[in-house]
Amino acid sequence: MAEATKSNHPGVRYRDSKTRKNGIKPDRYFFIRYKLNGKDKEEGVGWASEKVSAATAAGLLAIIKHNIKTGKRPQSLADMRQIENEARQAEELEAQAAHRNHITLAEFWDSDYLPSCVGKHPRTITFEKSIAGKWIFPIIGTISLQKITTNKVEEVILKATEQGKSPATMAKILGIISQVWNHAASRGLVSGNSPTKRVKLPKRDNRRMRFLTPDEACALLSALRGRSLDMHDMALLSLFCGLRAGEVHALTWSDIDFINGTIYIRDTKNSKNRHAFMGVEVRRMLLGRLAKSESKLQYVFPGKDGLARKWVSDTFERTVRDLGLNNSGELRILADGTQVPIEISDSRQRVVFHSLRHTFASWLVQKGTPLYTVAKLMGHRTLEMTERYSHLAPDTLQRAALSLEGVLPQSE
Repeated sequence: MAEATKSNHPGVRYRDSKTRKNGIKPDRYFFIRYKLNGKDKEEGVGWASEKVSAATAAGLLAIIKHNIKTGKRPQSLADMRQIENEARQAEELEAQAAHRNHITLAEFWDSDYLPSCVGKHPRTITFEKSIAGKWIFPIIGTISLQKITTNKVEEVILKATEQGKSPATMAKILGIISQVWNHAASRGLVSGNSPTKRVKLPKRDNRRMRFLTPDEACALLSALRGRSLDMHDMALLSLFCGLRAGEVHALTWSDIDFINGTIYIRDTKNSKNRHAFMGVEVRRMLLGRLAKSESKLQYVFPGKDGLARKWVSDTFERTVRDLGLNNSGELRILADGTQVPIEISDSRQRVVFHSLRHTFASWLVQKGTPLYTVAKLMGHRTLEMTERYSHLAPDTLQRAALSLEGVLPQSE
């Protein structure tokens, strides 16, 4: 650039660029000069092509000199720009605060919560969408997150109660609302405890009652073998050793002791580790898997990536459905006259993977195994958890009571 040239305004100078153009003329850059704290100071104002003129620069200089004289801010262009930046940031923060105060649960669900669920199983996401669409959104979906209270959540639960939904379903509704709230809290949109925290649900016995008969178990294992050997083997292990799905998935080859015939179980639910014992069927199955296993694979039932599985394959549910194990015995007639079986709605009576563990315990009790022993094999924390199987025991109590007959000598 050329040397600075004085303008017609005192304290304002400019330089003409040798490379930049403003129309057909060279672009012109304006400066202001003044004294601050007894020292000469020069600051650039801007280019003529950016709508800056000598008069504009002179006006800014007048403001700065006046502020220096009166002790106010800004006392420099840098200070002026900082004040403008601070004001802009304050406006942005105010706008963000307004957004936080007004964003509704449904808006947050679409914009932030659902995208955060990418790691969940597709069935879980579909289930949550269904629960939200049917029970949550109609009542609190249009309410801002900040205004969702315990009373509002109780309205959701009351509606579900009026529709005959079970406490288990209502607990799932609360769980989803709580997840959304906690995610919003992590984004700084809400604070404090979730409004679900003080909502109380009616208690109901949700313990599973359904267990398989030997014929049903045989049919299920046979059907699974024809569809997925992995699923067959996992079902066999749960059926004859009483393992939960998570415990099956967590099994590593280092947990298998073929010499002593034991399986070390890491209790994924109660942190109460235990041992299971191999029968002939389980030993044969595990030896077959070991022979085919790649040495680098750690898990007995690895997922496709070689790591631990996270959920039970859909194959199990499809097989149960095709075998009709969850059919209620009633039929529904469709519009075209087709008859389709109606499935059991009570979750306690439906066959799921956990039913295999329940069947293991039920069969043991039916064979006369003491409840204390069953509790140890199941890894139950208390004997009370095992007592639900007591009604299956062969008249043990009656035999015990009648065994006292004849203890006393016959009176004459």
